[in-house]
Amino acid sequence: MTQVTPIRDLKGYLEPEQVERLIAVATNPRDALLVRIAWRTGMRVSELIGIKESDIDFEGRAILIKIQKQRKRDGKTVERRRIVPIDEDTLHMVREYLEWRKQFPYEGDLLFPISRQRVVQICWKLGKRAGITRVGDPTISQHTKFHLHHLRHSFAIHCVKRGMSIERLQKILGHSSPTTTSVYLQYSMADLHEDYDKVWEEDETATKD
Repeated sequence: MTQVTPIRDLKGYLEPEQVERLIAVATNPRDALLVRIAWRTGMRVSELIGIKESDIDFEGRAILIKIQKQRKRDGKTVERRRIVPIDEDTLHMVREYLEWRKQFPYEGDLLFPISRQRVVQICWKLGKRAGITRVGDPTISQHTKFHLHHLRHSFAIHCVKRGMSIERLQKILGHSSPTTTSVYLQYSMADLHEDYDKVWEEDETATKD
């Protein structure tokens, strides 16, 4: 019997202009920064809410990510670390956010002292304000409401489209295997049509000239 490969949801990501709309409708620096960092680094939600102020290297334009993982062979918990680059404009937003946050009582070191559930709520509200009520194809996607994880996919696909190698993207995303990262080489049919049409449009123009 022939095994059928399930269709993946290749539209479970946002276009850059949609991300900018999300940032624009944020009513405070925290929510805008949550979206911006996720979009510019591809961090997971757990990684994002685990960032400490001391993990941010403003001069080196980088953020240290620390993850607790349980090893399969012995069950021991180990800390895995990776460093992701960040752009200067986003760091400027971090500085503005930290200045804004001084009006609220907080003595910890977390950049975003909020829960995962709170992040879900923030994303739902931002998506609603920005008019992004559905992400992905509802016929094959289980999660169609905007979630911060969609920005991880958005980051990865944007990087691939701009020519970043799978090896470098793998290091930024923190995948243990390049096979996991290579899924972002897949494009939607709309993307394929766009590239395909460009090839033949250029040939037709050259023929006419």
